[in-house]
Amino acid sequence: MTDSTNPGEEGSNPAIESEPLEIVDDGPGCMPAILAATALTGILGFVLCGFTTWVLFQKRTEMAVRTLRNAYVPELEQSLLDPDSKQGVIKQIKQLIGDMERGKYEDWQSAGVMQRLQRLPVLQWGDLQAVESFIAKAGSKDQATEAKRQFDRLRLAVRDGRATSFDFYDVLKPAQVDDPSASTGRRVMSPLKLEPALEVVPLARLLADREQVTADPTENVSIEAIVKAEIEAGLKDGTY
Repeated sequence: MTDSTNPGEEGSNPAIESEPLEIVDDGPGCMPAILAATALTGILGFVLCGFTTWVLFQKRTEMAVRTLRNAYVPELEQSLLDPDSKQGVIKQIKQLIGDMERGKYEDWQSAGVMQRLQRLPVLQWGDLQAVESFIAKAGSKDQATEAKRQFDRLRLAVRDGRATSFDFYDVLKPAQVDDPSASTGRRVMSPLKLEPALEVVPLARLLADREQVTADPTENVSIEAIVKAEIEAGLKDGTY
């Protein structure tokens, strides 16, 4: 029996012949739905954020009253301000709260006052007084004289709007320790020592020099007068 397959021709085996691949199109799937949901979530979040901002914007006076009464006044009461300064500032703030509650001021005025009070180093003013008083007691006469001169220059810078609470944070740092319970995050160390107290003096001088404050101040600057002026400016001009 002869083989019908010609030499050179490969035999055909149906069992190993490849079948054509069938491509199945599952369609776009769930990706468009995911993208749409993400976009919708973003839009809703934007709208919610805008609405919340609008609500807060409309209640600035109410928020100011709450902040001043529940936070600012208690902080002033616990501050290191001398008794007369403390009493004078608290009296002004309480008067401001009463006027706000009676609807005497518009929201933009309340916002202006709050921004200016935030920038004022009222609490740090008391810390500076404490450091100055300590140097006067524990330091030499020359050290006390130099501390008073440089601190007076610093107070002039505050009055003229050239030094803020942020500047005082750096100046007072050598004489302070971290305190999470304090509104400023720091407090004067207790007991205070002469060396760190004296380190505050050259920092005050550097800041005063930077702001070109007169080297020999003769004016007595009170924090009560500064607070009064800033409140009036906020009521007249609003924010900076």
